[in-house]
Amino acid sequence: MSDFILFKLADKTYGIPFHEIDEIQNSKPGTSIPFSSNWHEGVVKIRDEIYTIVNLRKKLNVSHEDQRDTDKFILLRREKVALLVDSLDDTASVPETALTDNEEVASRRFLPSVFEHGDRLVLVLNVDTLLATTTGGGA
Repeated sequence: MSDFILFKLADKTYGIPFHEIDEIQNSKPGTSIPFSSNWHEGVVKIRDEIYTIVNLRKKLNVSHEDQRDTDKFILLRREKVALLVDSLDDTASVPETALTDNEEVASRRFLPSVFEHGDRLVLVLNVDTLLATTTGGGA
């Protein structure tokens, strides 16, 4: 069984494995970094730690909206990264057999699997790939 936190980007639902998350917070403005990628919203200080803000709307090419007051931060456990998302949606416990490969070639690298939750499909975020393409790190 895998546990996920579900979040929204535009009109789609995404999932991130619960064990990848350190904390969830309301977003707050960060300090922009010159010459950074368009999805890099800057850095922000949270509890005396500096986090890189990654706008997932832009990183996953869902929308090109900048940070809004109603957005949430998903703080990752392994790296000091704050994922900027539209909203939190739900939690889900999913049997491994319910996870299906994402057949969409263009998005498979970041979103390798999908599962049904109620009447909608949830795209699962690959945190390793995200970190490798954002911070140069990852596991």
